[in-house]
Amino acid sequence: MANLVSGWALVVAGIILIPLPGPGWLVVGIGLLVLSREVRWARGALVRLERFMRRHGMRTSLRRLIARRQRERARHPGHPSVQPMDSH
Repeated sequence: MANLVSGWALVVAGIILIPLPGPGWLVVGIGLLVLSREVRWARGALVRLERFMRRHGMRTSLRRLIARRQRERARHPGHPSVQPMDSH
């Protein structure tokens, strides 16, 4: 439940920051990363956001966050909060 609340709070805060100077897309990505522990659609949205950021030349550490999440999944394959990401 805490992951849902904090994930949504970060996504909303990031959306508010997008038109302002600052790391709006990065905050949205971190929110999706937190949400991806609880809801399946957030995993796909996180991958699509990372592709969008790369396509538009946004340099960020989101790729490292995704890689860390994948390593965490590999270390704990049976853990219920660590589900494999769908590859599309």
